[in-house]
Amino acid sequence: MADEKLLTPAQVADRLQIHERTVTRWLRDGYMRGFKLGKEWRIAPADLESFMEQHANQPLDTASGS
Repeated sequence: MADEKLLTPAQVADRLQIHERTVTRWLRDGYMRGFKLGKEWRIAPADLESFMEQHANQPLDTASGS
């Protein structure tokens, strides 16, 4: 994770095509993993990937058709 640049809630919201306030609420409520640095939230790219995999409607291994 040391080489990864942390994402802002705005960047995550843009990637997920949702409102930034939704991302902030998910972080505050513990629904999404993130780090609070002072007053600012940051999300590791690996945590965003994990979040998306956990909330997919199909497991990753069956989605590929294998």
